[in-house]
Amino acid sequence: MRYDVTDVALAGARKLTQLDFVANNLANASTTSFKSEHPYYTMTARSTQEGDSLELGPTSTKIDFAQGTLMVTGNTFDLGIEGEGFFTIRTPQGPAYTRNGSFMLNARRELVTAAGDQVMGETGPIVVEGDNVQIGADGTIYADENPVGKIRITVFANPHLLTRSASGRFLDQAQAGGRAASDYRIAGGYLEMSNGNSVKEMVSMMEIQRAFETYQKIILTITDMDKISTGRIGKLI
Repeated sequence: MRYDVTDVALAGARKLTQLDFVANNLANASTTSFKSEHPYYTMTARSTQEGDSLELGPTSTKIDFAQGTLMVTGNTFDLGIEGEGFFTIRTPQGPAYTRNGSFMLNARRELVTAAGDQVMGETGPIVVEGDNVQIGADGTIYADENPVGKIRITVFANPHLLTRSASGRFLDQAQAGGRAASDYRIAGGYLEMSNGNSVKEMVSMMEIQRAFETYQKIILTITDMDKISTGRIGKLI
């Protein structure tokens, strides 16, 4: 197998790209409901008149939507989802979806996010009039024992088609196949933490750095071999 210096250099560059993702996952290890993201790339063999060599395939990324650990906060309007699905948020740009259930009541007593966007119920915005507030496992909100709305949880047939947005939100370009969720449980007084594994990411970072150093050594070796070959050809001439 012949290794082309350009392909090796590109492989090293892609390792640096992978390092960017690992660093971002580490930086968000304590971010509420953060979903880690990882790049994937391929290397395939190709045959030429000069022999076989390696060719780098296209790079793709994948968001890990696995559930993070639920951490108790004790706050009434902190909500965590056990199972699949997203809270549905109304923003000025349109609907958005999030696993971050850090909510509150605004001046109109509407259930909103920290940014002030409305949290959608099954029939629209949720207005909580009353002092004694309880939230059931199905997402139904009770104020003074009266139901005032049920939180809309949306699940997607193809979550990998969602687009990551700011503040831990995701957007659907009418491709992910959203529908009302049924298999979930709302945990009141909890927030979902990042699903990233700090230890695993640190190990990945060290492996990437070692691999990049190896690529550098390979490039230097190939370059030296080319110099030696060129020198020998010059002597023969």
